Amino acid sequence: MKPIFSSFLIIRLSSLGDILLMTPALRALRRDFPESRIDVLTRSRYQELLDGNPNLSNLILFDSADEAREMKRIQADLKGRYDVVVDLHTGLRSFRIRRNLRAKRVLVYHKHRLARQILVATKINRLGDDFSVPLAYLQALEPLGVRDDGLGLEWPGAMVRRDQFLAFTGMEAAPDNKPIALCPGASYGTKRWPLKKWVDLAEILLERGHSLWIFGDGQDAQAGAALKAKDPSRVSNFCGTLRPALSGAGLSFCRAAVTNDAGPMHMAAAVGTPVVAIFGSTVPEFGFRPFRVPHRISQVAVWCRPCSHLGFAKCPLGHFKCMKQQKAEGVAKLVEELKSYEL
Repeated sequence: MKPIFSSFLIIRLSSLGDILLMTPALRALRRDFPESRIDVLTRSRYQELLDGNPNLSNLILFDSADEAREMKRIQADLKGRYDVVVDLHTGLRSFRIRRNLRAKRVLVYHKHRLARQILVATKINRLGDDFSVPLAYLQALEPLGVRDDGLGLEWPGAMVRRDQFLAFTGMEAAPDNKPIALCPGASYGTKRWPLKKWVDLAEILLERGHSLWIFGDGQDAQAGAALKAKDPSRVSNFCGTLRPALSGAGLSFCRAAVTNDAGPMHMAAAVGTPVVAIFGSTVPEFGFRPFRVPHRISQVAVWCRPCSHLGFAKCPLGHFKCMKQQKAEGVAKLVEELKSYEL
């Protein structure tokens, strides 16, 4: 028999992709503890990723403007409230939080830091080819008897906004000819395929009759404008105009999404859209490949990969071969391989 726990707190403070990657764990926990309170502690900027998720009881949000004071207040409010605290962040800040909450039981996600460091330093993969962060999150719950349900990510808060997205864009109905989504953004420079490559890809896809939707935040405005300029009548640029949940709703209408190894990759996967993911300084073996959606990986073999499990502002060696050697024609071919998938 499973132990009886009436309350859980899940800690995951960042980032966009990781919040979505933990949704299978939340779903599995709710399945096995249907009457328990399941709360999540995260930063307020990620609220839209979990709003409307039926597996949660409460979202506990904090703003990073005065994080130290806010966290002190939250810890005082939450101390002793939970039977189980599950730390899916496993950083110094989350360690302090879980220690101070005095829960009856504490579970921790194993990040495999040493194996990641070995892969970066020696290129020897001790993580294994099948290591997956969402499955590692689930593994943290195994002591409770929680098991994987075999399903993928979920983002109900995006899916309920599909009509809102259509209204925002002025469309009366979903397009019959599904567009291809291009998502050129990433937090780190070495995770970004160069803009010239994205422009080349857009030209190829437009020549093949596809319409294109460009998704990104305000930092991707230049890229969005450059891509729209290739054919303003068939390229829609949403960079910097949509909040995350509306971007997710828009991605759900697309035949496929081309992304870097970054948040939009997981946003597309969370709404069931097939993905072509372009990896540069990082590698899929770190566990962040698109989860349980049809996908293809674009990457090249360069002796210095991976140089980091997160990324850098620019290539440490100056050549950036991991991205520059990836040709638009090759990425376009991977897109065509995914065209046959219909949702």
